[in-house]
Amino acid sequence: MMRFYLVVATISWLFLSCGGVEENPFNKPPEILSIQAPSFVSANDTIFVKTYDFENDSLTLKASVSTAAGNSVGTAFSKLFTDDGLAGDYLAHDYIFTGIVNRSALSAQVTSQFKFVFTVSEKGKNPGTPQSVIISQNPANAHPPVISNLIAPDTVNTSLVTEFLITVAVSDIEGLSDILSVTRKTPSGLVLNLHDNGSNGDVSAGDGIYSELVSVNPPPPNGSYLFTFQATDRLGLKSNSIQKTIVIIN
Repeated sequence: MMRFYLVVATISWLFLSCGGVEENPFNKPPEILSIQAPSFVSANDTIFVKTYDFENDSLTLKASVSTAAGNSVGTAFSKLFTDDGLAGDYLAHDYIFTGIVNRSALSAQVTSQFKFVFTVSEKGKNPGTPQSVIISQNPANAHPPVISNLIAPDTVNTSLVTEFLITVAVSDIEGLSDILSVTRKTPSGLVLNLHDNGSNGDVSAGDGIYSELVSVNPPPPNGSYLFTFQATDRLGLKSNSIQKTIVIIN
């Protein structure tokens, strides 16, 4: 399953010349301020659209998909856009709507690209300006992710610390939404996940820096441990691997 992330990154405010917020008695329509998306259908099956409404009204989001010839793809979504915190939506009522693409329906179309059009409104009324993005259908041109800048200690003294942090930078031409997993393989063959979700030692969610806070309590036996790091995208393509030896002492 491949994932698109369409993220609105900025919010525009209107200011009076004196620096205060403009007072407007009329209800302003909600907005989609910008769209960021991978280049290919193969990148992801989930779409996130962040919206904004000046009055903080309850919103709805509609989306349509058409082929390069202008034909509507009515079965393009297996889950319509919601902001309820369910079925892939991370947090209810955060103005980030989540929809799931029916990838098989898109792949069945004989077309080189699709046009996705999004319209946000106040429960069907007072719609904002539609925003669109073009997504190409060319899985053969998909690219594997790349990992770099591994940061981990050379030596860990378990008499001084009970945990240590590992971070690695991950990039993907199809976008960070194309990353399925980033893993650390131990000498025993155990595969553990690093995360980019703002928890377990990760500083900022979604910035491409994957982190793991490794516990050494209880301490493992003293010795040298060779770890292998690698990322996998949603097509199953593997990144380069990076190896790191960490010495445990007590």
